[in-house]
Amino acid sequence: MHKRSPVAFILVLFIAISLACNLPMISNTGTTTGTPATEVFTNTPGNPSLTVTSTNPAETPTVTATSTVTPVPPTHTNTPVVIPCNRAQYISDVNYPDDTTMLINTSFTKTWRIKNTGSCTWTSGYKIIFDSGDRMNAPDETTLTSGSVPPEATVDVSVQLKAPGAVGTYRGNFRFRSPDNIVFGIGASGMETCWVQIKTDTLHIVVPLIPILINSPTPTPTLFKLHLLPKITLIFP
Repeated sequence: MHKRSPVAFILVLFIAISLACNLPMISNTGTTTGTPATEVFTNTPGNPSLTVTSTNPAETPTVTATSTVTPVPPTHTNTPVVIPCNRAQYISDVNYPDDTTMLINTSFTKTWRIKNTGSCTWTSGYKIIFDSGDRMNAPDETTLTSGSVPPEATVDVSVQLKAPGAVGTYRGNFRFRSPDNIVFGIGASGMETCWVQIKTDTLHIVVPLIPILINSPTPTPTLFKLHLLPKITLIFP
């Protein structure tokens, strides 16, 4: 058996170390979590050899993503309210409220107080027109105003009428018309009518009972006679 010279062993060890130093380096990028690679050199006496063990655990990169969401507040858009050009509002009955009793065949003037709630000014071109119901001699149209009625102003509107010749209850409905022939009315819809409603009756003339004292021609004793006049009812057609 030949013994190997210590010089040869040292030479082999030197070569192994040189080879180990020339191994390529591992470049890591990013964020890693792990244990650095470990190299182990093994030398067995009596049989000089070099064992190189390289341990490189799996690299676990850690990536942290940050997302920032900024809430966007809702956008509110103010839509302007469109006011119709022609719109009216009933305020009150100036005269002859509903169910007023009228004599048959009596002429009268009905008047309403009306407010201009539209966006256009009323002029003499605006009319109040008969719409439906009992006409009571109402004309087809009557001038609403002789001047001008701006928006939000009020005006008294009148129509000449005549009570019917029979006893009963009568109602006539009216609307308004603009110069360009747009018919409109009152109420939330802008198309409701204003009206006049009356009750008719005949003329009753009541003569009260009147006591009358008359001297008797007989000198004695003096007597008085009492005459009572009956109730008289006159009916005019």
